[in-house]
Amino acid sequence: MFGRKALEEQIAAMVRAEFAGIIADLKREHREYLHRLRLKEEARVALESAEAKVQELYSERIALKKRFWEAYYEKDEAGLFKIESWSERLERVARRAEKAVEKAHANFERANFDEVAEGFALKAKANIAEEEVNRRIGALEKAVEALLAEVRHDVKETGQALRDEYKEPRFDTDEERDAYVEKTIEILKTLAESYTPGE
Repeated sequence: MFGRKALEEQIAAMVRAEFAGIIADLKREHREYLHRLRLKEEARVALESAEAKVQELYSERIALKKRFWEAYYEKDEAGLFKIESWSERLERVARRAEKAVEKAHANFERANFDEVAEGFALKAKANIAEEEVNRRIGALEKAVEALLAEVRHDVKETGQALRDEYKEPRFDTDEERDAYVEKTIEILKTLAESYTPGE
């Protein structure tokens, strides 16, 4: 026979196991949503940074062209040589930056999703799961209440049958009665010390 504590722990474990899958699915979907949201934000930041770099290089090209024409009209050969050298390096950097933008854009497209729609879908799933759990818990509560009422009734009926069988003894003398009372008290003490129902 199971002890009361062991029985309570067993019932608690069974109830938790009954709903563990639903809870695990909701938690997993929530973690995945947050992970995708973080990836989307990281991809957006990377794309914006790459685009800003290209814009910065575009501004540098314009400034470099302006300096080129100034050096050209001033016939500054040394300045023209430096500008052409810097222009070649700037073009290489610009090409790499444009490729980085393309890559960042592709990464953002992969990471992008409609977070409002998916968030709403997750909220709907959570509501549906909660309603299902509440329905099932309600059914479990009714079943447990019915079972407990049945057990309570069976114990009461069995106890009453035992009490009905018990007959008070008849005593011919006061000594017999006192001895019976003394013996009854000893039995009750022993029962109280050793008997704990349900364990």
